[in-house]
Amino acid sequence: MLKTDKMQLRAYFAYGIAAIFLCYEMALQTSPSIMIDYLMRDLNINAAQLGLMAGCYFYSYTLMQIPAGLLFDRFNARTLIAIAILICVSGAFFFGWSENVWMAALGRFLMGIGSAFAFIGVLVVATQGFPLRYFAFLVGIAQLLAALGALGGEAPLAALLHHFGWRETINHLAISGIIIAVLVYCIIPAQPISSVPRKNEINVWQSLKYIFKSTQTWWVGLHAFCTWAPVTVFAALWGVPFFMKLYNINNTAAATAIAMIWIGLGIASPLLGWFSDKLGRRRILLSSCSLLGLFSSALIIYWHHLPLSLTYFLLFCFGIATAGQILSFAVVRDNNRPQLVATAIGFNNMAVVAGGAVFQPLAGYILQSHWDGLVANGIPVYSVGDYTAALSLVPLSFLVALIVSRFFIRETYCKPKYLI
Repeated sequence: MLKTDKMQLRAYFAYGIAAIFLCYEMALQTSPSIMIDYLMRDLNINAAQLGLMAGCYFYSYTLMQIPAGLLFDRFNARTLIAIAILICVSGAFFFGWSENVWMAALGRFLMGIGSAFAFIGVLVVATQGFPLRYFAFLVGIAQLLAALGALGGEAPLAALLHHFGWRETINHLAISGIIIAVLVYCIIPAQPISSVPRKNEINVWQSLKYIFKSTQTWWVGLHAFCTWAPVTVFAALWGVPFFMKLYNINNTAAATAIAMIWIGLGIASPLLGWFSDKLGRRRILLSSCSLLGLFSSALIIYWHHLPLSLTYFLLFCFGIATAGQILSFAVVRDNNRPQLVATAIGFNNMAVVAGGAVFQPLAGYILQSHWDGLVANGIPVYSVGDYTAALSLVPLSFLVALIVSRFFIRETYCKPKYLI
């Protein structure tokens, strides 16, 4: 436990500034969803190409998760997080200055490399500065802040977009990242706040061997993939144009509707973490969230005559359902040695973000394959039926998550399997 009030205050500040980086990377991650028409027009691309370009963020993010975890297990969080933010900044500038889809894809790729350190960084700072019993709750708080960052990447940015254009908006995000990097380097201490010494260091290959040999690691990872993939394909990219077409509303109104997912996710995440610890159970909550996601997403995607007010409520439920993925990190923490926590978290977060790498371009391909060739003002026009076919990936993903959590994930009863 923390020994002094000064140490406790430092832990709060370190966790807070690491969480601000998480907010920032989520704004970068979701920003293309409100720029789709602009990007198609200015870069002269279709839905399939846009999905691949946007997915470049998730390709590099996914590939960097295990390396990021290994680095956090061996080097100080302050330096790693500050460098990661600057890589995000360089990617944002590339994206904002891009004149073709290849430059834009490179920008997204660089953003993904830097962003790979954000969520792991918050959890590492939480592990180093707070007692274990608070871990699930702190994961939930981190997810709440990530949801706020995603909100900043949609509804507010949609309003800025109309005033400054998409290039200037992204460039302003890049400048904000420089400020955050400076704050990170000034606030996060070079050494862990906790005075507990590290024991029994494990080399890289042993770390990977321990993690890859665990069947629970893979089942939990699959559940995390299937719970978060709906967010990346619906909330982070294709949901906004779907609602614009379905309800005949503008960009800002559609982004405001999608914001209900992030609000539900943000509110539910810390509550789920807290309730799981109080209940002493993980699996029942994982299954309940998956079932809620299956029900709410199926109604949103297949029932096209819902009043918009009811759709808002269902989107809020959708967000609550996706909050279940935060418990997967608590299960990972319960199942792994302290020396492997960052690497194990990195593996699980790789599974989480792989949903975007797979589903964003896959949904774009399905959308493009159903397109009838209609073009307006140089922009492909997709029908509600086209979007429905592509977004069928969402309820299917929740269904797989439900099966995995119900039959394959073992209950940990919120207790660590290893003490050292």
